[in-house]
This record gives sequence, C-alpha cells and structure tokens, in this order.
Amino acid sequence: MKESYLEIVELDNGDIVLRPASEDGESVEPLATLVISDTTKSYLKERYFELAKCMFHAGIDFVYSDESAFGDDAEYLEDLEMRPKILH
Repeated sequence: MKESYLEIVELDNGDIVLRPASEDGESVEPLATLVISDTTKSYLKERYFELAKCMFHAGIDFVYSDESAFGDDAEYLEDLEMRPKILH
C-alpha cells in the first residue's frame, strides 16, 4: 500500500471509519469501519470517539508489530479461515 496519512472520521450515518486522508477532498474508501451502538454512545457520551480511536490504534499496532499473534503453529494458521470470528 502506498504510504499515506490516515484519518479517523465519523460519517453522517454515525459509522466511524479509518481511511487514507484525501488531499483533494474526494471520497476515499475506508480501510476499516466501526459501528458503535446508540446505547454505547449514550453511555460513553462524547468519549465514544476516543474509544474508536483507541480501537483503530490497537489494530494498527497489531498489524505493524514484529510479533506474531499466532506463534509458530502452522496447522492453526491453515485452519484459521474455518474458525468462527468471535471476540470475547
């Protein structure tokens, strides 16, 4: 991917996206989208956007970390696509 600045923006529909910053003002496809429920937004008040920033930063740190999150278990990695995507 071409090196660029990233921005975290709340869209008109309430979704919060991570996307490359656009220099010419044109719409850019998001790299990731985060949807925070209205219940959570009302509980966190204005801090919900800080939550979104922390979540995106954690994801970026994970992607660019030198450590493998899965270790050396190649069999597990091959089976990764078959596992349900559940966050606990």
